[in-house]
Amino acid sequence: MVNSLTLALRDDVLYLDLHRDPDAEAGTVATLAMQTEVEILDRVRTEELLPNGRTRPIFWFRVQAQDVNDATVEGWVNQRDLFVESRTESTQGRIVNGTPIEEWTLTHIERMVNDFRFGDALFNTLLLIIIILPVQFVLAITMALILHSQIKGSTLFLYIYTIPLGISDLAAGLVWYAFFTQRGFINSGLNHLGLQDNPYVFISAENYGWLLTAIVLAEVWRATSIVMVIVVSGLQSIPREYIEAGEVFGASLWQRIWHVILPILRPSLQVALILRTILAFQVFAVVVAITGGDVFTVLANETYRWYDQGDAGFNNPNVAAAYAGFIMIISLGISLFYLRAVRTQEEANR
Repeated sequence: MVNSLTLALRDDVLYLDLHRDPDAEAGTVATLAMQTEVEILDRVRTEELLPNGRTRPIFWFRVQAQDVNDATVEGWVNQRDLFVESRTESTQGRIVNGTPIEEWTLTHIERMVNDFRFGDALFNTLLLIIIILPVQFVLAITMALILHSQIKGSTLFLYIYTIPLGISDLAAGLVWYAFFTQRGFINSGLNHLGLQDNPYVFISAENYGWLLTAIVLAEVWRATSIVMVIVVSGLQSIPREYIEAGEVFGASLWQRIWHVILPILRPSLQVALILRTILAFQVFAVVVAITGGDVFTVLANETYRWYDQGDAGFNNPNVAAAYAGFIMIISLGISLFYLRAVRTQEEANR
């Protein structure tokens, strides 16, 4: 965590020291940043001794430029640190080498915020959380209550509910992608029933609603069982006498759930909320499997895009770390909110 934030807030800047004389051992008179344009005032040719005892010609250039403080400075630069078109004729050059110096900077965060995909990624991530979490918790609590009631066949329900636990994120995305493609299960079923002649294109940039629906269905199917397992473990700690007492006093099923079961389940729900929210911020493989990650993007996808060194990646670990740190800070803030909002009566009285 610390390394991620450090990478997002620090930058290795290359600075080159200008020498007083055309000699690597000479003192320095100024400092220039990498890529600084310089004017060549003079040049000398010297001989450099190689490890094998031979010598080779090497040029030193006397240059003039604006330093990091916008002051005009002059000094000598070795040819290895300067790009010139001709070592004997060029009058202009550019600094291309130097010593890395770490500096605190907000440049990477500014680049993240100004990224043209940042707004869409943040909006889509928050929208998925707002939709998925309530649906998952309603389904998970319902499934857990069915199992807890020990009705006939509830054990079979448990096995069915927990099947998605053994499926990876990517596999879950591919399963639901198979439903929504032009030759997928939905189009095939509609065509078989004679309800359509041409397949409907669900997965496209124009059908944002269907993209969102496919991702929500995949995430709900994949991760609801995680919440259910936590809720079931919490239900096991509720004494049956409490529920039976509610029945004796004439409480309806909804009243027993709202006034007896849910208050006692608060610690379990707190854990489930924190865990599921953190995992929702990290949703990545499902989005990439269904949409490709281009027409519909999320924060985790943009983190990978900036870190990736492939053709589609930007190869900037600093901006990727800024995205990762942003996800971490939001997750931490929401977790603290859950810890305050979903508390037991004993915790509230402390």
